[in-house]
Amino acid sequence: MKKIFTLLLILISLMLAACQSENAKPALGSGSVYFPVYEITAPAEGKILGLILQKGDRIGKEQPLFAVDDQQLTAEIKEATANVGRAEAEIKTMQNGKDSGNSPAAIAAAQQQYEQASAQEAKMSALYKQGAVARRQYEAASAAKAAAQAALSAARGAGETVKASPEAIAQKQEELKTLQTKYNVLLQKQLALEEESPCTGIVTEKYLNTGDTAAAGQKVLSIRELETCSAVIKTSAQAAQNLKVGQPITAHAGSINKNFKGSIAKIDGNNITISIDNTSLDLKDGMEVSVTVN
Repeated sequence: MKKIFTLLLILISLMLAACQSENAKPALGSGSVYFPVYEITAPAEGKILGLILQKGDRIGKEQPLFAVDDQQLTAEIKEATANVGRAEAEIKTMQNGKDSGNSPAAIAAAQQQYEQASAQEAKMSALYKQGAVARRQYEAASAAKAAAQAALSAARGAGETVKASPEAIAQKQEELKTLQTKYNVLLQKQLALEEESPCTGIVTEKYLNTGDTAAAGQKVLSIRELETCSAVIKTSAQAAQNLKVGQPITAHAGSINKNFKGSIAKIDGNNITISIDNTSLDLKDGMEVSVTVN
């Protein structure tokens, strides 16, 4: 009886081992962790603006880095902003007629809006000079101030105007659409001259400073990723055939006995590039990780 019981235990152990073997995650292999470095270049020729970062500074993803100055484009945007604000004020006057005239109440309301917009523009200007906001945010505040100024001028000079006809209002609204389209086109050109951080990382090199003139494509900064790292795993050709980009994986760092989530970023033959989530910042450059497919 004892022999039968022993045999049953052996059989159960073998069955459990077989099940564990079948359910075990397929191992890809191991590799050393490295952190991508992004080379940030000037998008066009021009003077560098708003670059306050220094080597060793940490930066967040999408945080503004710098802009390239284009004085002619800046002047065109200011003119387009004023034209849009003026047209909007004219439409308001045409729609309201003498009710909006140069009455004290209308002027006081317009004056208050202008003062608020002016204060916001001054605040954003100071933040932009500190590198705390992107130029687009400062330009938006500047545009709001210009529009408020145009509305104030219209309120002061409207006089006892009569309400315009629907046809005249419609024509002016079409003019406004054209002016807004022109403004948006110019704004997109300006946005293309701004650079944001592609990652949460650390500045490893700084090649230019604010006020320097950069050539198009010239290096300005190098930023090393912190929250996402990579590793290249060599696996068999047969195993590689069963993998796909985006497939989730688990990376185990034996030196700190910790698992990290990740995914397959690239498959090049039997070389598999793994992207690993390192928001905990526990993984360091050169650490060895073993990788299994989830």
